[in-house]
Amino acid sequence: MAAPEHPGGAGHAGAPAQHESGALAVGPAEHVSDPPAHVDAELVAQLVEFGATRSSEYDADHVVPAEHVHDDLGTTAHHDRHREQRTGNHVISIRPGRATAPAQAPAPRRAPLPTHHDEPVLDLVVPVFNEEKDLEPNVRRLHTHLRDTFPYPFRITIADNASTDGTARIAAQLALDIAEVTSLRLPVKGRGRALRAAWSGSRAPVLAYLDVDLSTGLAALLPLVAPLISGHSDLAIGTRLASGARVVRGPKREVISRCYNTLLHWTLAVGFSDAQCGFKAVRREAAERLLPLVRDEEWFFDTELLVLAERAGLRIHEVPVDWVDDPDSSVDILATALADLRGIARMRRTLAATGPRARRPRTTA
Repeated sequence: MAAPEHPGGAGHAGAPAQHESGALAVGPAEHVSDPPAHVDAELVAQLVEFGATRSSEYDADHVVPAEHVHDDLGTTAHHDRHREQRTGNHVISIRPGRATAPAQAPAPRRAPLPTHHDEPVLDLVVPVFNEEKDLEPNVRRLHTHLRDTFPYPFRITIADNASTDGTARIAAQLALDIAEVTSLRLPVKGRGRALRAAWSGSRAPVLAYLDVDLSTGLAALLPLVAPLISGHSDLAIGTRLASGARVVRGPKREVISRCYNTLLHWTLAVGFSDAQCGFKAVRREAAERLLPLVRDEEWFFDTELLVLAERAGLRIHEVPVDWVDDPDSSVDILATALADLRGIARMRRTLAATGPRARRPRTTA
């Protein structure tokens, strides 16, 4: 699934390039492979082996103080580790591979990213469909926040999935105006499809996305990606249902969200708390293993990705977020809920055929 280098600041001028899959991009073209029609048992086995390899040297019974865990993230990460201790979550160290090895823990298998980068470290995708009203002001606000607070090079990718209004024109103009913005246009609708296309075509080591309405407070963005940059975790998700989250939304959406996540716990025995928050990140090597297995192309894409990651034993970091409901959201709640139920039923059948999952500790900031 690897793709050619996709620079963050150059190549915006000129005509859109045609993807082999039919997606239009402002900037260099990338090949986007289609998902498999069914889950390949061999790919599932490879994914579980990948998770086992990543977790084989972790010992959940061995806990070290937060100050003994090394990363390159400075005071922000140090503060988050102490919050983990106060909330009772464990920072897991890595034991040597053999009993005769010295007691000092070796470096993590997930190597921290170098502190100096020329290419984007973070590729932050903003999937959009008919968002001509909010797109420009919110992307400019997001860019300003990243420019002022994010210590690594970054890229913002606007992934337009078949908008019929002026969204594509505005996205293309933003890509020309701002060096760190690129735009990708797909001819077929689907948020999951847009994320798959953008993530598959990126070479950034950390891939993330957030909703264009910026319902999630941007202050949570650095805590979201910090454990991926440091090598602590494979995926990170924002959660509105954990202690420390502050949420403003109507009772209808609150009930639906809680019922959905409760249903996931009952039917798929998941350990993560909030599958639907539009605020997630993944290390690229994990995405390369997971994306070929994800079948859904719409709203269930997030849930399926997380379930497969957890089943493979990958580390999922949770960050409580501040979240304010967008009253103008165009999401069809009933249709989305029905599609999610069908996705859960399909995942139950899929997971029943793959055997028991590899359990790993879940961490919460």
